[in-house]
Amino acid sequence: MASVRTRIAPSPTWYMHIGNLRTAFYSYLWAKKNHGEYIIRIEDTDRTRYVEDAVDMVFAIHEILGMTPDEWPHKDGGVWPYIQTERLDIYAPRLHALCDERTAYYCFCTSERLEELKKGQEMLKLPPRYDGHCRHIPLEEAKERVASWEKYTIRLKVPKAEKIFFDDLVMGRLEFNTSEVDDQVLLKSDGIPTYHGAVVIDDFLMKITHVIRGQEWMSSIPKQVLTARALHIELPHYAHVPGILGNDGKKLSKRTGDVSVSSYLEKWYLPEALLNFIVLLGWNPKTEQEIMTREEMIELFDISQVHRAGAVFNPVKLDWMNGEYIRMMDTSELHIRLSDYLRRYFPDFYALYSEKDFAYNEKVIQEVQVRMKRLSEFPELALPFYTRQEYSVSLFLNPKMKVETLHDVRTALELASLTLENADFSTLDDIKNPLLGQISEKWYKNGFILWPLRVALSGMEFSPGAFECAYILGKEETFTRLQKAFEKLDAEV
Repeated sequence: MASVRTRIAPSPTWYMHIGNLRTAFYSYLWAKKNHGEYIIRIEDTDRTRYVEDAVDMVFAIHEILGMTPDEWPHKDGGVWPYIQTERLDIYAPRLHALCDERTAYYCFCTSERLEELKKGQEMLKLPPRYDGHCRHIPLEEAKERVASWEKYTIRLKVPKAEKIFFDDLVMGRLEFNTSEVDDQVLLKSDGIPTYHGAVVIDDFLMKITHVIRGQEWMSSIPKQVLTARALHIELPHYAHVPGILGNDGKKLSKRTGDVSVSSYLEKWYLPEALLNFIVLLGWNPKTEQEIMTREEMIELFDISQVHRAGAVFNPVKLDWMNGEYIRMMDTSELHIRLSDYLRRYFPDFYALYSEKDFAYNEKVIQEVQVRMKRLSEFPELALPFYTRQEYSVSLFLNPKMKVETLHDVRTALELASLTLENADFSTLDDIKNPLLGQISEKWYKNGFILWPLRVALSGMEFSPGAFECAYILGKEETFTRLQKAFEKLDAEV
């Protein structure tokens, strides 16, 4: 059996979206499962919609996600080049040969004629397609017109009233009628092939065995079957995966959450969590397992088990899964990831973070790690440990905790100060045990003392608990913030 070779062939007319990433990852997994090669080929023949940095973004995303291709523009596997505009001399001879074999023909219709044809079909509410005007021009006459520099394209001569059957690895048996297929252009008038004119040739020459792509490309199958037949070559196996849906059941769009992959990485979903989430959009390992290592995904993945129905993109589940990965991560590794993330996207906060030593940052990470779903939440969750927050004395008051007057606040903070003055602060229990002992001895409710203390230390309504704040901040900073709290209370007298 030939080695499995999969590919993605992005066009640099867009940025990589979630749907693109899923088909790329499925292609990667299928190649790795079968000990084959995963290839990136750039299809850049549509120069009118070229996006300058789109190719670099595709490469960067692969690097970040650890999906290093086996062959791509940066690494030759013997079928160089991997960029279509560098392969132009490959296509023209093969496509001209189709005219000689009468399976394609030269078309001399001007853009003005084609536009008028389209308008007429629209008025009659007919599907737009070429009317075959040049289909029966004798080959000798056509070649003379080509030789005299008349502008032309090459079109595939699609047989009429033929049924095409095709076995898809996901969708099963497909049937098409050639009467519904247009005589598509294979070579444009500028000598650059169209998508259909190049893709079949490229896949054949690059020995691609499996093509995994979105269901929206299924209508291309009869065109590619007929083009491959004309070229006397065999098509790869195809697997058309269904679309990804929003929560409203409609195709995922920017409005319903479909943003570029780079945007998800900027929110700092962990690469391993994002890929784990993506692989389960339309496929499952037939077990209850949802959190999987890459090695487990490679072992379990089977393209024939991909569902035919669209999968719903659930951002809540993505947050949950990302949080699970964050909680499983070693503190040292999470520190490295956070440092990289903050440096890129929160440089001001990174300046505060990097001033602290690892021992301090480790305490903060261990405290907020259990609540983080995305790394982008770290600056907000950890804020009171890196800056002193401005707050109003009204924040101290909490009727549920029976803290109803500023006198209550002062009573609570004085007890906390007197107790913590002799505390060691080496461990959380060094703070917790004596403070709880004093609260119990004075017959106070825990919240009566701990709510004002937490506010004094964090300056926020929502933050880690009072014990945790004191332990992380350390004795010196704890008493500095308590002193600031007393000054606020004094200012209110």
